Amino acid sequence: MKVAVINYSGSVGKTLVSTYLLAPRMKNVKFFSIETINQSATDLGIKDVVSFKGDDFSKLIEDIFFEDSAIIDIGASNVEQFLMSMSRFDGGANEFDLYFIPVTKEDKAIKESMKTAHALNKVGVEREKIVFVPNRITPGEDVEKVLEAVFSFVKETKIGKIDKNSVIYDSEVYEYLAHHKISFESLTEEDAEEFKVRAKQSNDVDERRKMARRYTYMKQAIPVKNNLDKTYSLLIGE
Repeated sequence: MKVAVINYSGSVGKTLVSTYLLAPRMKNVKFFSIETINQSATDLGIKDVVSFKGDDFSKLIEDIFFEDSAIIDIGASNVEQFLMSMSRFDGGANEFDLYFIPVTKEDKAIKESMKTAHALNKVGVEREKIVFVPNRITPGEDVEKVLEAVFSFVKETKIGKIDKNSVIYDSEVYEYLAHHKISFESLTEEDAEEFKVRAKQSNDVDERRKMARRYTYMKQAIPVKNNLDKTYSLLIGE
């Protein structure tokens, strides 16, 4: 499986989707980043990231040719060049199995997400390979209502897919992980209750506070991870 994560809009969570949703669940995956100015997967703790510029499509294809599993995280500033380069290749759009478009509920993000789907279809990406991924949705929020324009777009144009159940809910856990450059696995590898006991036993005030904060995020991380497990299963079908 080779998945491209793409959107003309910045700040919609492309790298979050690549790093926290896809990378931990795709077997033997190789991570490619097409980014020049914004936060990359390396900043979030992913190791061995292969970086390219948007117009390096031929070099990218050479590299992913040898991979059975790959994530291509495409920064907003590189989308135009990437699509232009891809259009110069016969069947270039078919090099990837799925194109994920993370979409948040801001008007600009919604418009840019639909623009991205149109652009992908225009360069030859099959409609069923384009998948909108609702991101930063508040738990309990009506996904179909806050992203009504996207659901209508899919229904009317038949370009792409969107599932109200394939949602990434908003959580401050992501900020904690990004700040410390750690994975969900690293955050939850210890038993939270034992960690709580150790925190109480410490005589260092700063250390106690640090461990208490870690405990708090450990307890929050489990339902977030469960949300990602469910969404991944619905999106990828594995």
